[in-house]
Amino acid sequence: MTPRRILIVDDDSGARECYGRLFRRHGYEPCLAPSGTWVESNLASLRDIQVILLDHRMPGLTGLQLLRRLRSSGFRAIALLISAHVSSEMSAEAGRLGISRIFHKPVESAALLMSVAEAFTQFQEGRPGDFSTGSP
Repeated sequence: MTPRRILIVDDDSGARECYGRLFRRHGYEPCLAPSGTWVESNLASLRDIQVILLDHRMPGLTGLQLLRRLRSSGFRAIALLISAHVSSEMSAEAGRLGISRIFHKPVESAALLMSVAEAFTQFQEGRPGDFSTGSP
């Protein structure tokens, strides 16, 4: 069985570690990244990532800016975004970049796990994500 690797990019170490523990407990192999700069510096080792979970507001690159750069380099992972402040402008940009879902903070673990499971299935089937916003 191919490992289900998920890239978690969040500048908040507590949140990043919490997501990592959650996904590990459910059989995923999380790769934890503190910033977009770290991701860009380690891109060669991340090519087999199928799902990426991005915090939106981070120092340096926002989650959307990072995803834009990754997409331009051929990164095809299904992307999910987490943000405390979602605007219509952000939602529009997320849609253009193929964000599968935007989660509002605080994120409910069950909804996140369900969306990540769906994202892995979509990636395996070669289907783009269905963009949606909101989360319980």
